[in-house]
Amino acid sequence: MSKLKNMRLVEIPRFRAVSSGARTLGEIFGGEGSFSSWADAHSHLLEKHIFEPLDFLWHEDRDIDRSVWILAVRDEVTEEDTAPYEIVEFPGGMFLVATGDENDSADLEETVSGMFDWINGSGVFEYGDFPISGMCNMPNPDGAIDKALGIAQQQIFLPLKFREK
Repeated sequence: MSKLKNMRLVEIPRFRAVSSGARTLGEIFGGEGSFSSWADAHSHLLEKHIFEPLDFLWHEDRDIDRSVWILAVRDEVTEEDTAPYEIVEFPGGMFLVATGDENDSADLEETVSGMFDWINGSGVFEYGDFPISGMCNMPNPDGAIDKALGIAQQQIFLPLKFREK
């Protein structure tokens, strides 16, 4: 098997999260009334992180017009606390992770292409089942590091499963 070539393999455990449900990016990240504004107002319900963000965004069934954003919630949080949004259980799994510049589509395409090349040449893994589109998050959600770098770092997570022999 080849080296990881600036990528990494991670196992994400199962966890509970509040979900935006399948919505447009405007409905998720728009202004007043968006899921993002709800999340900002309810940050006390969210699980804090030490190193990695505890949120993920993916496209629903490869439909890039509808996405789902989930944010990990504290153990004691109930659906009554998150209304009108539902709590879901993220199933966890194995993922290949690499970072690209969200503002540079050529860089993102090169990054994802390299990830698929690695998966196909690994001899051990194949593309996983969930989420089918892969997922992403922003490792520096406050933006200070990205602003200093002049890019928008996006972590890309492609689902993996062991290749059947």
